[in-house]
Amino acid sequence: MGFKGKRIIVTGSTRGIGLATAKLFVERGAEVVVHGRTDESVARAVAEIGGGHGIAADLESLEGCQSLIDAGLKVLGGLDVLVNNAALGEGSEFGATTPEFWQRMMDVNVRAPYFLTQNALPALRESGGNVVMVSSVSGLMGHPDGVSVYCTSKGALINMTKVLALELGGEVRVNCLAPGPIDTDMHRIPARDSGDEDGYFVDINGWVPMGRIGTAEEMAHGILYLASDEASFTTGAVLSLDGGSGAGH
Repeated sequence: MGFKGKRIIVTGSTRGIGLATAKLFVERGAEVVVHGRTDESVARAVAEIGGGHGIAADLESLEGCQSLIDAGLKVLGGLDVLVNNAALGEGSEFGATTPEFWQRMMDVNVRAPYFLTQNALPALRESGGNVVMVSSVSGLMGHPDGVSVYCTSKGALINMTKVLALELGGEVRVNCLAPGPIDTDMHRIPARDSGDEDGYFVDINGWVPMGRIGTAEEMAHGILYLASDEASFTTGAVLSLDGGSGAGH
């Protein structure tokens, strides 16, 4: 899958799945906007990738969403692919969830992808481009461990993918990746905090039918497929890369 000359924005690309995805796009010849919340995190990611255009923006605000697209279009000269990867993965027990926690999660995980896509739509229509949403297996099934808001937001992103694919029809393809447990900070940090990092991952591996946690690089290959010409007849699809985690649900 070649992307030479393709113009791409990957949100939340300073670490984890986003970083692996931006790196792979650059390796395949694309011009890539690397996005993060701060100038420092963006600079580190661009240096690690060895290429790309770093842009910092806070996607908790609509102004941040608009500024990212505006700056991205200016530096790229257009847009072929928007990868809506940025998200918050924090947990809160249902009974203790505050309106402020709910709103912050929904602003980043749901509102930002919606309005980033809306802001980018004229450029995507012009190029005949496409959008890849990054949801989660948690958007396809529930979990009983204090992630009700996260699961709700990821489920919303999956249905957003489907309705936008219908509304945009043959103009702009819209697809979604649903990762399972992936070896990123989202699991590394709680694993360390648990005091039994090895045990934490043993439990995850036991939950995944394939017997292991996934990698950010595996998710990046899935995103590139959905964004590629090889997926030219694919829109409104949800690609589950989860080691079988959601198969029985």
